[in-house]
Amino acid sequence: MIRLTRLNEPDLQPDYARLVIRPFVPTVERIQAIIDRVTALPEKEIHRELEQVISLFSADHGDFVERIREHYHLAKKRLDESPEFPAEHPPQIPLEAGPAEARLLAGAYFTSEYAFEATALFNPSIVQAPNLTTTVNLRAESLRTAELRFILSARSVGEGHVSSISFRTGLIDRAGKIRIDPVRKTAVRGKRESINGIAEIIFREETPLSERLLFPVSPDEQNGIEDARFVRFVNDDDSVCYYATYTAYDGENILPKMIETVDFLCFKLRNISGRMALNKGMALFPRKINGQYAMLSRVDGESLFIMFSKDLHVWDKAEKIAEPRFPWEFMQIGNCGSPIELDEGWLVLTHGVGSLRRYSIGALLLDKTDPAKVIGRLTEPLISPGERERTGYVPNVVYTCGSIVNQGRLIIPYGSADRSIAFITVELEELMKNLVN
Repeated sequence: MIRLTRLNEPDLQPDYARLVIRPFVPTVERIQAIIDRVTALPEKEIHRELEQVISLFSADHGDFVERIREHYHLAKKRLDESPEFPAEHPPQIPLEAGPAEARLLAGAYFTSEYAFEATALFNPSIVQAPNLTTTVNLRAESLRTAELRFILSARSVGEGHVSSISFRTGLIDRAGKIRIDPVRKTAVRGKRESINGIAEIIFREETPLSERLLFPVSPDEQNGIEDARFVRFVNDDDSVCYYATYTAYDGENILPKMIETVDFLCFKLRNISGRMALNKGMALFPRKINGQYAMLSRVDGESLFIMFSKDLHVWDKAEKIAEPRFPWEFMQIGNCGSPIELDEGWLVLTHGVGSLRRYSIGALLLDKTDPAKVIGRLTEPLISPGERERTGYVPNVVYTCGSIVNQGRLIIPYGSADRSIAFITVELEELMKNLVN
């Protein structure tokens, strides 16, 4: 039995008070009706109503005016492009010729607050933070030897099971104690642009990282951005970039996609394509191997595969390296985040699904130079659902999208019953001794 240290803190619970503003664009008939009603108001009343709504919400949302302006234009665009208005009878938008305050007030009607983690906060990944204090907005402090600054991503779920990616920052001290920095109650969605056909989400430098929210916007992810697996990737020239694979969900279909950032200020979002870009749970290795990118995946839905490609975004070949072997993983196995490079090989945390769809976390070790070869594997789960996981948003689940090593310890943040985030640590030396071929 491997000795685990279950930490009482941090204990990250979902918080229904955390809010973000998002568009609320109804049918074209209602859009037209709202515009007509705002247009009919006297300018004095428009000014009073707008002043009141700004007073109520701008203190919580620093980008409030910018957002309601954006939401007005989204509604106008929907009217302009609606097939219900033929060219000879275009929609009537008298606000375009009226005062700017009227358009802002209309935009407030096409806006709502959303409690983005009211339902659940789970499936975290964790990476060493970049040395970019100004853009990541980490605490201004000097790290002592053996301390590690980190960025934690989490899947935040609100009303309607809509998932987005939120962030926390924190510190692991020399004794292994983990501290999470405080967060504000509101978050910002960032400005979304398309540059050379690639979607980008850009945040202002003054927005702390814990207030930056990657919220689903595009049609292929309108029902959720799920299970981001962030990895600190070191290029051949020793420069560092952060990638995250995630699942876009439109309510019916899933699509594997990738995030790229160097500073957690500008995020590029691209599709992952190729014949083997299938299913959920793709996880990128933290560097190239033999001149190629390497990725773990679950192509067939139940086994662990490895893929190699010279193109980061196209994956055409996959090789099975492990399949369900033990009762606690008979249903399926997959990765729990990107592999961790050790002297002994590549450590991969796995998830196994057993009876009653109980999710446990296991581990295996891949050969350092030939990671298609498994050289060690736990025969029993490293972490199994306990009393804490007996009930929750999804009962009997422990799951993580990434872990980190510091001072000989493996630190594992994990989703508990798909509801909240807890932490477990384990001594690497003891874990290595239990990995059998």
